[in-house]
Amino acid sequence: MIYLSLKPRLSFLNQKLSPMVQTDLSQLNRECNNWKENLRNYRSELSGYRHKLQEAVSQSISKAALPQVEHYDNQFDIQLANINHLKHAIKEHEKLAGWEINPSDAPAQELIWSTHESLHDQYQNLEGTLTELKQEFNSFMSQIG
Repeated sequence: MIYLSLKPRLSFLNQKLSPMVQTDLSQLNRECNNWKENLRNYRSELSGYRHKLQEAVSQSISKAALPQVEHYDNQFDIQLANINHLKHAIKEHEKLAGWEINPSDAPAQELIWSTHESLHDQYQNLEGTLTELKQEFNSFMSQIG
């Protein structure tokens, strides 16, 4: 992911934004909105998988498959919580990034972008975990049939 320069930055109290600052904040906002939209889609997808799991359990499945059923049910709970936590962190980050920052406050500027990069890493890690869970779950569902 390429991040634009943060210079110049916002100044306090009702001064006009420069085009570069607007671009930086627009980029940050777009990325955050994309992440939140994708997380909503993942949440919906996990809810669908949980429904499939419940349908499978309502039919006769082997006792040997029950530990895996419990595993996937637990994983869906854990990953749904992870999605909600990350969405909340992204929303808080957007609020902080939207505040006006003194152009000479380099540590605050650095904090915003380091937080953004950290959230990006968290998003990518969660996305990888969800992809792996989805593949394993689909394999399990094809085995129990």
